[in-house]
Amino acid sequence: MTTNIYEIEDWQGGDIVVFQNHIGIVSDKRNKKGISFVIHHSNPYQLFYEEDILERRNDLVGHYRIS
Repeated sequence: MTTNIYEIEDWQGGDIVVFQNHIGIVSDKRNKKGISFVIHHSNPYQLFYEEDILERRNDLVGHYRIS
């Protein structure tokens, strides 16, 4: 699937996103621009597991959907 986060209609809750050294699941929640949040766990001090991180990351390598 697309890795362009600005193709809003191609991102659905439950999709899997893969970063260079990390993996997450696309949330059904979106930010004000319509970009999906990601559910992930990156460190033991993380306050929230559902975060608006797609625009801040530059290491997105894959976007998948199981159907």
